[in-house]
Formats: sequence, structure tokens, C-alpha cells
Amino acid sequence: MKKVLCIIALMLLVAGSAYAQVTFSLTGDYWAEGKYWFNYNAGPGEKADYSERSFGFYEQDINLYPKISVGNTSLNFKVAITDVYWGANDGDGSEKITQANDDPYANDDNMQIERAFLTHKFGDKLTLDVGLMDGTQWGTTFADDKQPQWRVKFVGNTPVGAVGLVLEKNRDWGAASFGRDDYSDTIEGEDYDSYGLFMITKVGSVYIKPLLWYVNRADIFNDTFADLSAVGGSAEYDLGAAFGGSNSKLTLFNPQLAFNGDLGPVSFKAEINYKMYNLEVDGLAFDEDWETLGLYLNVWKALDAMTPGFVFAYGSYDDGIAKDIRAAGPAGAFLTNFLGSAAFDFEDDFNSTIILGDEYCWGGPGDDIQGMTLFKLYVDDIKTGIDPLTLSGYAAYVMSNQKGPAPIFDANGVLSGWQGNLYKDATAWEVALGAAYKITDNLTYSVYGAYADIDYDVTGIDDPDSVYLIANAIEFRF
Repeated sequence: MKKVLCIIALMLLVAGSAYAQVTFSLTGDYWAEGKYWFNYNAGPGEKADYSERSFGFYEQDINLYPKISVGNTSLNFKVAITDVYWGANDGDGSEKITQANDDPYANDDNMQIERAFLTHKFGDKLTLDVGLMDGTQWGTTFADDKQPQWRVKFVGNTPVGAVGLVLEKNRDWGAASFGRDDYSDTIEGEDYDSYGLFMITKVGSVYIKPLLWYVNRADIFNDTFADLSAVGGSAEYDLGAAFGGSNSKLTLFNPQLAFNGDLGPVSFKAEINYKMYNLEVDGLAFDEDWETLGLYLNVWKALDAMTPGFVFAYGSYDDGIAKDIRAAGPAGAFLTNFLGSAAFDFEDDFNSTIILGDEYCWGGPGDDIQGMTLFKLYVDDIKTGIDPLTLSGYAAYVMSNQKGPAPIFDANGVLSGWQGNLYKDATAWEVALGAAYKITDNLTYSVYGAYADIDYDVTGIDDPDSVYLIANAIEFRF
């Protein structure tokens, strides 16, 4: 925390000094929310008597965005002050900020610098960004999970629109092995890198945003496993060492095409997102491909009294990778971590629905609905006659696209067998209603509730009782 406060204080000092060419700006946000859940029950296979679980909690999040500029160059930061559950003293999403004394075992009980990058504009034609900046996002929020990424990014303005290049260093074993004799020299080529080529152009009133994204994960079972296994590493390192080291890798080619704009009387956003994976593991003679497709369309009409709209979102499911891992026999147990990519994930930023999407991440281990189709009717910004007060609501229906085999894990998380996919015939629906009161231009108080019902349609498995929640929140932005 002292380092962060020193940085902010230094910015203020420099901005207020005699260096007139140096400017400082600060924006930020605060959000606090209290929720109460009734009949919380997210997973297939849980019996109905489990659905008695009800509980409530509070959480909050504070972020500051300092920026210091000199001419065409700026340093940009995001400072996360808190992202915690109130009064929590465990690690489940909490920074363990206690109500009395500081917790000496807390991972982080104060502040973190989550973004730190340089921007320079070469006139009006070229912009360079270098450092820790926003990544894993494109076009719309569909299939996006905005996270900090180490990047070098160029964006050039051309007669046909903005064109850009991205180099992303997700894991660099060269840095990890620097000065270490227990790492072999061969891991230098076993990094986790991503590369992007993108464009933003406009035709009439519609923006068109293509992206070509390539990921090369040569780090999945690299020679570091062998090095650490040799000096007494964990069982994971022993398994990794047996799987061929530098000849094992995962690649992803992910072309995307996003649109937004106006079509006659309506506004819309849309995205096509295609993912092609390849996994090679030398030690298992494993070389398999699989692919997923995501489609998204959001159409709405802004009226004086309200803004009604409709959302369609589709996420495919490829059961080929599960069949291939099952065919690999007992050694394939180490590959089950890759099964999550068999289902197209709508991802964390999409917030498809409050319960099924944002909270349950229904369909697998991802961050929103996965391997499913969503239909949602919604109405936002309903005027009430009380100027600061607006209402909103939606009704959503979800049906599964999943199929094929699914792993069974024992109480210790070890693969013990395979079964049919419990989501194969699953369906669910959800409704929600909310109200927001704008206290000032910067401060809003809101209340909302949501209700969801899930049907797995699996013999021998009881469906959970309907789940619902009530919540209220306050948000400040400046």
C-alpha cells in the first residue's frame, strides 16, 4: 500500500509543480452490494435436499485510474484498492481484510497496481502502447473477460480505418529461469505467447471489427517439469516430465468478426467468434483438434419511455476432445483440464443473466453460460414519472448444446471414470426486475431481484428447487 500511495503522491506533486507540460488526471469508481440467496444450487447431480442452502453477504470494489501525461506520451494506471467481501476471513474471493487487526496471512489486504502502461502518439497516424494493459477483449462483451496482459500494441490510422498489431507475453520462461541452474536451457522456447491483427472500419452507420488472434502455448508440459521433477518436485512435475517436454503444446486460432451500429430504426451489436484448438502431447502420442463457435446478436430500440431489446447467443460444444481423452486411457487423466474448452464460454464480461450466467456460470467451469443457447427479451431504462427513478427487467430461456462423455472425479479430484454429459438435455429459464435511483449524476442506488428454474432431465437426478435472490447496491463514478 505504501508503494501505491507514494506513486499517487508523486503524480500529484509532479502535476502541481512548475513543470507546466506535465498534466495529471484521475478517474475512479466505487461499488458496494448486498445480496441474499435462496435455494442456492448450481450443479447437476445434487439432490433436492441440498437446495435448502440460503445465505447473504456484502461485497465492495474500489478502483482508481491515475494518468500522467507529457505532450503525446502518457503513463496509465489502474489501482485496485479493495475487492472484498465484508468481514470475510477466508480466501474465497476475499482479500481477508478483517474488522479489527490486520491479517498477517492475507494475500493482499491493501492495494494493487493492476494496470501500468505507456502510450505514445506519433502524430495522428500511429499509437504505441507498451506494458500491462487491458486484454482478452474485442468487439462486444460477448466471449470477453477483460484481464491485465503484458503487451506491445501498435494502432495505425489508415484511409480504410484503424489497423493494429498486438504481441502478448502471457508466460515467459526466459525470465523465470534467469540465474537458475535447475532449469534447462531448452525452456527458452517454451513460452506462452499470443499475437493479434485487427481492424476497425465503418460502412455507413455500421462499424465492422475483424480480429485474427493466435495463441501458442508451448509451456503446458515443458522441460521445466523435468528439471523440477529431477530435484524433488511434485507429482505434477513427474507427470509433465513423462509427457515429452518441449514437444508438447496447445495452439488456438481464434478469428472474430464484430459489428455494431444502426440499421434503420433499430440499433444492434453482433459477433461471430470461432475457436480452433490443437493439442499435441508427445508422451501420449496425442495430437487432436477440436473447435467451437459462438454467435451473438443484440437488437434494441431506444424509445422515449423505455428501451426494449432482444438477445440471441449461441455457444457450440465439441465432444471430440472428451472422446479422445477417454481413448487415451488412464494417462489421459492429466489432460482433463483441457475439457473446459470443449464448450464455448460466453465469458465473464458478457453477464448474460444474473443467476444462470453471472453467478452459476451454467454448463461447466467457465465464467458465464457455456455450450448453451440463450434467448432473452429485456426492457431497460423504463421511465417512471419520477425523473431520477428508472426500472428494468428481462426474461431469458436457456437450452443446452452439450453432448458426449463427461469425466467423473472422486472426492480427491482424481479421474475415476466417465459418464454421459449431465447437461445434454438441460433447460432453464430466468426472470429479473430492477430499479435504479440516480441520487446525483455520479451516484446511483439500485435494487433488483432474479428468479431461475433449472431442469436437467436426467434419470436418477433430482432437479434443484428454483433459486432466487434479492440485492441492493450503490455505485459512485467520477
